[in-house]
Amino acid sequence: MFEGWGDYFFMIGSSAAALIGLMFVVITLTAGRQRDEVDSGKKLYTSPIVWHLAVILVLSGGAIVPAMNAKFYAAACGGLGILGVLMGCRSAAGIVRFRGSSNKLFDAVWYGAAPAIACLGLIVAAVALFRGSAWAPAAVAADLMALLLISIHAEWDLVTFLAPMAGQSDRG
Repeated sequence: MFEGWGDYFFMIGSSAAALIGLMFVVITLTAGRQRDEVDSGKKLYTSPIVWHLAVILVLSGGAIVPAMNAKFYAAACGGLGILGVLMGCRSAAGIVRFRGSSNKLFDAVWYGAAPAIACLGLIVAAVALFRGSAWAPAAVAADLMALLLISIHAEWDLVTFLAPMAGQSDRG
């Protein structure tokens, strides 16, 4: 199914796993902040990033399993893609309503709409995989890379937002 793609999927899956680990560091930057604010932000910002990175990890791992059934993998891509679109829409809508967000449009796009669009692509790739299209493996690879890059951007944005606040709470 993904002959010749093993190194690629190993690379992006490993990258996603490392970035999940770094999210634990990001979470420590919320120490000293009000619990209500952290809980709201977690639902809208950190949880979706971790979830999207986990999707990349799972689908990358599945792509390099030697005996993976193409139909099963297509169903996994489609199901995770649908959940990703729903999560992206929920995040975008929640960020627009969230009073703690200073740049709602930017955040709604990068934490909600962009991942949802990448997940829409994953659904298209799943249909192509199910039909046995020759371009399907490249589509899955492109969608997972897009989701990885979007997640890197979101994680970087989150760190640069939280880090100065963490420094202020240390001095206070």
